[in-house]
Amino acid sequence: MAADDSSGEALPADGTLLTARGVRSRAALLAAARRLFGSKGYANTKIADITREAGRALGSFYTYFANKEEILEQLAEDFKAEIDGRMTELDLTGAEPYEVVRELCAVYWYSCRKHSAELASIFQASMMDERFAERWRDIRSDARRNIAAGIRAVGQTGRAENPHPDATASALGSMMDYFCYVWLIEGGEAGRSSLPDQVAIDTMARVLYRTVFAAPEPVRGEPSHSTEHDSGT
Repeated sequence: MAADDSSGEALPADGTLLTARGVRSRAALLAAARRLFGSKGYANTKIADITREAGRALGSFYTYFANKEEILEQLAEDFKAEIDGRMTELDLTGAEPYEVVRELCAVYWYSCRKHSAELASIFQASMMDERFAERWRDIRSDARRNIAAGIRAVGQTGRAENPHPDATASALGSMMDYFCYVWLIEGGEAGRSSLPDQVAIDTMARVLYRTVFAAPEPVRGEPSHSTEHDSGT
């Protein structure tokens, strides 16, 4: 079966550089794992399933990965790298604070939609394997620190001082993670199985903005709280 593009670092399990063929084989295994985690679930996918889906010999798996947890770690790293890359590409010069928050939420929502198989597997593996749970905490820590830094920056302006920025960052980040899991993977809530993208993004953005700025979001087209404060009005 043809493999999807899946980057990952060009390093096998022993840390040596790969040949071009090795890079293709490793990418094929990552793509196959991603497909199977999405269709069968992480717990129900065996290494033999991954190599069969990738069209590779069973023994070749261990050239690139020590175990199934390691291939999921790489997929989680790729998921984070894509979000980081898309965040970096955003041109938010001159944007109002609420629009910045909303754009960041949009990046996260669409990335979770694209990588729903990885997100589902991460949640599942974290409940089954404490070592993986610890690794996932490390992977997501940059995002939590960035949220906390934003909370502190707003507090230093005197707009909305928060006595517990790290705890608040954890609450907001966890809300976003599980909100995306519920609506993109788990099937929504009782009586409603899906949300339009814009409703989901606006909902996350409002929660983040109101929590960080301790103020309602501005009506579209009106100046934000930040602009009014900076202008002295």
